[in-house]
Amino acid sequence: MKVYLVILEWGKDSEHEVELDIYSTYEKSYQKFNELIAEEKKPEKSWVGDIKWNGDVPDDEHVELDYLDRRNDTDETECYWLISDNWNGAYTYISIQIREVL
Repeated sequence: MKVYLVILEWGKDSEHEVELDIYSTYEKSYQKFNELIAEEKKPEKSWVGDIKWNGDVPDDEHVELDYLDRRNDTDETECYWLISDNWNGAYTYISIQIREVL
């Protein structure tokens, strides 16, 4: 049986926090993955919301985005969204990890 872990990790320098959600289907985990990304872009929720965006790309020379999304509607890809501010050390990492359990 597969389980789908949605991990939200954020922090700054040596401090960090982690939230973990476990789902029984990929669709549910993928929906949560996208919801978390949308929430992070809200100014009242996260430092990410204060960034200027050009479409889906940060418009800030100090901010880097690394993003791997699923390839198609039937693919079960281990996705991730990592955004980091090289100026102040802040980062947010959201991922889907797939695990087999007995």
